[in-house]
Amino acid sequence: LTLDHTDDFHRWVENKESVKYSLSAFSLNRDRDWIRAYIKSLLKNEKTWDRVIVCDRRNIGYCGLSDVSPNNRSAEFYILIGDDEFWGKGIGTRAGYEVLNYGFSQVGLHRIWLTVSSLNIGAIRSYKKQGYIEEGVMREAAFRDGVFHDKIIMAILKSEWHNKSMQPIANTTAD
Repeated sequence: LTLDHTDDFHRWVENKESVKYSLSAFSLNRDRDWIRAYIKSLLKNEKTWDRVIVCDRRNIGYCGLSDVSPNNRSAEFYILIGDDEFWGKGIGTRAGYEVLNYGFSQVGLHRIWLTVSSLNIGAIRSYKKQGYIEEGVMREAAFRDGVFHDKIIMAILKSEWHNKSMQPIANTTAD
């Protein structure tokens, strides 16, 4: 992820359905200056590893690891596919596998975790397919569309990771 992705990122967060269960900061109307400042903050953060998801030569989202802790050998996984034309095609699952492989094989992590909205059934299914296990629930931790809902905490340990070997989906790569 670089400042060259500012326009793509702006397009992703303008799609309110794509950010519905993402960071609450994305649910507000954000201009390109805010996006540029957000990307700059990620680039300065040594505890974050960000990658753009590219499909059919289009930047469709981003994913990576945040809060990388060398002492605890853990990090938080995140993903946003901002281009809804590519939802439901297994791209998020594939990107997740790539991040898990990087985190466990290259960074030497022991644990990768995430939180997901209890209403985001597709994401939960994807995370389970990747090997994540539910660890707990943060009750009514998110407020969307006028309603509180739970966030589920999920994690996978390196010992549970089986380095899934997958064939590429169309021309999909996680750059």
